[in-house]
Amino acid sequence: MCAERRGGLRGLIDSWRRILKLARKPDKEEFSVLLKLNLLGFTLVGAIAYLIHIIATVIAPAIAR
Repeated sequence: MCAERRGGLRGLIDSWRRILKLARKPDKEEFSVLLKLNLLGFTLVGAIAYLIHIIATVIAPAIAR
């Protein structure tokens, strides 16, 4: 059992090494585009969460009366 676990761990570490060898640093333009997309995603998720909060705290109690 221990040998199997070490073999599995060894395989996992080898796959991580392969991934790190293929990875590269993004250039300035790619980084900028990814940053903008992430900020847009965070903003959209935050806006949706804020709308749900407003509905739950303001509109829903007003309707229940």
